[in-house]
Amino acid sequence: MERNTYKWLCIAVVALLTTAAASHLATANTPLVKVYDGPKIVFEDKDAEIRGKPAVPPGKPPADQPNPSVDRWAVVIGISDYQGVANDLMYCDDDAVDMYNYLLAKGYPKGNIKLLLDKKATAKAILSAIDWLNSWEGSNSEVVFFYSGHGSYYDGYNDGDSEYRDEAIVSTDLYLILDGQLRRKFSTFSSSKISFTFDSCFSGGMDDLQASGRVIVAACSETQYSWDGTSNQQNGVFTYYYVGTPSAGLQTYGTVEGAFAYAAPLARDFVLQQYKAQMDPQMYDQYAGDWTF
Repeated sequence: MERNTYKWLCIAVVALLTTAAASHLATANTPLVKVYDGPKIVFEDKDAEIRGKPAVPPGKPPADQPNPSVDRWAVVIGISDYQGVANDLMYCDDDAVDMYNYLLAKGYPKGNIKLLLDKKATAKAILSAIDWLNSWEGSNSEVVFFYSGHGSYYDGYNDGDSEYRDEAIVSTDLYLILDGQLRRKFSTFSSSKISFTFDSCFSGGMDDLQASGRVIVAACSETQYSWDGTSNQQNGVFTYYYVGTPSAGLQTYGTVEGAFAYAAPLARDFVLQQYKAQMDPQMYDQYAGDWTF
């Protein structure tokens, strides 16, 4: 009797472990859309203050300090690890690291790039990084803003435009930063060469940031989802084709326009075939000529 009881206990344990493993595998292989549909709280940046350029010590700056002699500046954000566990994504931090490494290879000093990954990308940190960017950039600067993570929207918030529905990026602490808030932040920039990239749901709605000298690249339209890639890609689908591999658009062409022309149809076709969904990357280009890194 004891032997039979032990036998059935072992069978039950094995069955339980098998079920748990299968569940984990299914979760790991489930494609994730970069949409946040939890409680929507707009971050109020009440303490924001724009200051002049920080003082630079004489001599050559250390590698991790801003180097104004190289007039290239970037904020790069990737959030896979969100507050709690329900909203986590897979490869957004990898997207940001790939973009960061690309900029380094193109001659951006480490100290001229603010890299915010996962828990470091709070709403306050994101807006503070934009303020930092503003404090260093000038009319001749090359400026990059890259975001990969959740996208969302908010209805009826007065962010300074006439839209009822506003698109948003989502910080790791689950605050919404609306397109109008980003527009206001960047409205005081004097650079005539700014590149924005958003690999997030509804990111086509970030066209509010349009202005002369700017190019905006979005992974999808303002009504569509952006998709995480597969375990083979280790990127968001759009970023994979845009900058994530040695043969990706930026790696091959070196211009925003060339990279987008390469990545957009490949990302669209992949999502359609792999996930049976529509994802149409968007580009809003008001930069004269090709935006070259």
